[in-house]
Amino acid sequence: MIGEIREAIELKIAEKPLRFTTKELALISVLSSLWIVSEIYLGPVISQTIQVHGVVQRLFGWFLMLVMARLTGKFGRITMMSIIASLATRIIRPGQLYSLFVGLGYALGGLIFDSLYFVPNSKKTKGDTTRIYLLIISAISGLAATIPYQFFKLYTLGYYGYLIWVPLYSYDMAKGVALSVLGTMIGISLLPQIDIWTPKISGSKRQIPMRGSHKGAAAHNIEVYSEWDYRWIALQRSKGQDTNT
Repeated sequence: MIGEIREAIELKIAEKPLRFTTKELALISVLSSLWIVSEIYLGPVISQTIQVHGVVQRLFGWFLMLVMARLTGKFGRITMMSIIASLATRIIRPGQLYSLFVGLGYALGGLIFDSLYFVPNSKKTKGDTTRIYLLIISAISGLAATIPYQFFKLYTLGYYGYLIWVPLYSYDMAKGVALSVLGTMIGISLLPQIDIWTPKISGSKRQIPMRGSHKGAAAHNIEVYSEWDYRWIALQRSKGQDTNT
């Protein structure tokens, strides 16, 4: 019975995932702007200070992807944010063809993160499994973000020329993936605070924290529900049934 109710809820939510609400459009605008501004103003400063390129774009970008996913709970919002941020940050680098491929990579990374986050079976994960899954999809999407740039280098350098630089490119790819995962890890650590705002964006009636994400929950023997657990409870309560059975 519970499985049927959950399936009905998921189908209802997924009926028109690409129809953006006013709140979602506003959130996409705000988070995209934060990503763009941080890349324009903080990116060069941090890169020159620690001599590591792409820290803001990767770390902050993947953090925002997780924030967007948690607040909206719908496919397409992360992709839209990534495309907007990528286009805007590429505009400030006119005449640099490679930057277009870099921007395409970030848009692709957002699409991959978006797709993997909302895979139907991913909703069944809980606790540590959820956190591990989030880190895995951040690593996969982070790696995918490097593909367009690598194809550009392969095209411009040729096969043998590209092989010479493979060690350096491999290091850059590993660094990019590590920064993407780190950004997601920061987001995971802040999920209890992020989830407080979820009802205001998604239209749910109350806070929807991730099971086990609040460290104080275990200490006080308080069960913290996942998003899908709570939506089931809300449906049951709306029907006047006892959810504790």
